[in-house]
Amino acid sequence: MSMGIRRSGLQGELSWRGLEPSNLLEVCSCGHIDDHDPLLLESRHSYLESQMEAGLEVVVAHLGDKPVGFAQTVPIETAARDIHGDSAVFLHCLLVFEQGQGVGQALIGEVLRRAKRQGRGVVVDACSDVWGFMPDEFFSRLGFKTAQARGRRRLMYTGLPVTACLPQYLEPRYAPQTIQKAEVVVDVFFTPLCMGLQSEEAATMRRAAEPYGGRVLVREWNAGDPEVRRSFGIARAIFLNGVMRPNGDVIGLEEAGALIADALGRPVPDNAVWDDSISRLF
Repeated sequence: MSMGIRRSGLQGELSWRGLEPSNLLEVCSCGHIDDHDPLLLESRHSYLESQMEAGLEVVVAHLGDKPVGFAQTVPIETAARDIHGDSAVFLHCLLVFEQGQGVGQALIGEVLRRAKRQGRGVVVDACSDVWGFMPDEFFSRLGFKTAQARGRRRLMYTGLPVTACLPQYLEPRYAPQTIQKAEVVVDVFFTPLCMGLQSEEAATMRRAAEPYGGRVLVREWNAGDPEVRRSFGIARAIFLNGVMRPNGDVIGLEEAGALIADALGRPVPDNAVWDDSISRLF
């Protein structure tokens, strides 16, 4: 069912809908309609459905019956990300299929209206120069202010009640661990808001580890678990014997194998080795 009407730069009118059969493929494939992974699509769908009772909301812009963009929000207190705050919804994702025609701005307007009805503002973890995904310049033009910067990430907000605290990044807490019989311990942190109920990166690391048998142990940590966020303050990262993978792209099998081979050839550091220059958003 349509959830309201708003004007946009497109000819005609935008209608607002939730997740439904008419837009399921576009939303759950994150726009990768022609090359989506059916298993990952189903994983994302299952996760979204499971979280709606906890406050996750999917707002899909339609032009007639055609989906042209969507936004996903969750209460900031439950966001599966390395942030904390109050009195806000967290805009996890904004994806537009019709660029340059006002769809993104219209979606932000609808998200702000819905948040205001709840007495909340809107917080977004934006990017500075990361493939144009969630660009900070776009949100700045719409009145968002920066609460904190970390690497290329910009934690931004607008519309917060005067009594609210500014959002902040969690302080990461991670230390190398030695596991009996395992020469390399791989820890994969992931957020289900993008991955769904399975971690593609953990699966890739496990495939790369297969030739080594028990010499390599791969563990995955779901940032959707509040205890994981409290314990580690990390939403997405890959560590091999305490050294963070220095790359923000989705990992491939060749790179995963090279990282394991490198870790087998060096001692475990006393402290974790970080790379804060990258953006680990999704």
